[in-house]
Amino acid sequence: MSQVKILDCTLRDGGYINQWQFGRDTIQDMLYRFSKAGTDIVECGFLTEQPRKEGQSLFHSVEEINALLPENSNTLFVAMIAIGEKEMNPSALSDAVPGGLGGIRLTFHPEEIDKAFCYGEMIKRKGYKLFMQPVGTAGYSDEELIQLIKRINQLNPYAFYLVDTLGTMYGKLLLRQVILTDNNLDAGIKIGYHSHNNLQMSFANAQKLLEYKTDRTVIIDSSASGMGRGAGNLCTELILNYYNCEFENRYNVLPILEIVDKYITAISLTSRWGYSCPYFLAAAQDCHPNYASYLMSKQTVSVSAVSELLDQIPQEKREQFDKHLIERLYQKYQSHAVDDMEIIDVLRQKMEGRKILILAPGKSIISCKEQIQALIEREKPLVISVNFIPHEYEYDFLFLTNDRRYEETAREMDWNRTIVTSNVREIPSDAMVVNYSALLNTSLYASDSASTMLLKLLVKCTVKEDVLLAGMDGFSEDLMSNYYTPDYVVPSYDIPIHTKNEEINVQLNKRARELRLAFVTPTLYKIYSQKDED
Repeated sequence: MSQVKILDCTLRDGGYINQWQFGRDTIQDMLYRFSKAGTDIVECGFLTEQPRKEGQSLFHSVEEINALLPENSNTLFVAMIAIGEKEMNPSALSDAVPGGLGGIRLTFHPEEIDKAFCYGEMIKRKGYKLFMQPVGTAGYSDEELIQLIKRINQLNPYAFYLVDTLGTMYGKLLLRQVILTDNNLDAGIKIGYHSHNNLQMSFANAQKLLEYKTDRTVIIDSSASGMGRGAGNLCTELILNYYNCEFENRYNVLPILEIVDKYITAISLTSRWGYSCPYFLAAAQDCHPNYASYLMSKQTVSVSAVSELLDQIPQEKREQFDKHLIERLYQKYQSHAVDDMEIIDVLRQKMEGRKILILAPGKSIISCKEQIQALIEREKPLVISVNFIPHEYEYDFLFLTNDRRYEETAREMDWNRTIVTSNVREIPSDAMVVNYSALLNTSLYASDSASTMLLKLLVKCTVKEDVLLAGMDGFSEDLMSNYYTPDYVVPSYDIPIHTKNEEINVQLNKRARELRLAFVTPTLYKIYSQKDED
């Protein structure tokens, strides 16, 4: 068995989950408990030029980190400089001091290699142990990996890392790269392994690595409760306990469990990480997990459609997430142009002279049922439901914008009174089809918000009477409270809820300049100025 060191990266990699906002006292206590557990190496956070708030594990100097470190610890404390992420130039680092930060992890993309080696030399001259951590080595060919290792040997860092950035590695590929690295890397350089858990392979691959026979020291990265963006990481408590049981009783797992209990569990209640369908799809397609989560969070396309879209991402764009690229691919996939002038004219005639009541699927359409029913009886509006069949109410039209809702409601659908956007597949001939692309909003997270798309349709139909909005409650971080039925609930997949709300609110106010809008149920949204108001 090789010599083994476990490196915990909760405060750095886990920080993507909570924007590194652990709090100063929590960071200090976590560092103490990781050390008390006997964790060999602990990553304290980023050394960066990013603006930071008090209590974030983003640091502008080594001295800020040193002030938090426990005394008389045998743990090696390190921090990361990530090239391309507003990294701190190593020339700004103070020299390493005994008892302080002892190592710097330097991460870089293939196009940043020359800069990384220049930075690496500076870091070594400052007296720090240098960890060279290229992004995405799982995607390197044998020749590319060997060429990089030759340069690594000249630099002679403390450790060289194999990194499964996209979480695509099975054990066979991992061992292939480990063996290749072990046979070409100079003897004094340690091999590190950093995994992501998209395929649920982090723990299994770590076990394989522990069983690999070498005289070289191996470093395995992990985080408490697997905390990390997307599918997360190898769990520190699992790998420490496994090592104790299978090799020697070297670690105290209890302080790690205390960290999970005191701090990480609370974070997990509001911020999600861990294995999921989107992250599996992303790994299977060798692309950044945010592409899949971005598409799934839209709640408009099926899993098979997500797979098709991921397949369209150019190879050179797969490793780093480009939200504008995936939005363009999504809109192209969704858009099927039709001539809808006759349909618009028919709808205009049916809407003329009538108030419109829009029923969106928020919880308030149930909690405010009596109020809505009274409004319908009093005002006799034209009722349009959005992406669901409102069994509690009589309705005139159903506005349908995506395949997911089509699959859920197709059996009950009355197509003669269904308005369908042209992106929906397998539309019956008796449905009223309108152009999808013409109704899209000029925003990223709310581009295909169904209710605001319907408002654009009402503008095209030159609606002049009041448009009343029910069930358009706004989105909450508590996902179960977002819809009148739990059947509609899907994870947010890291899409910022507050940003989505803000963008929808912007679109509402745009439409308010063209329509007279009024909310009839409680909502997070606010109309600032109305059509016809002074």
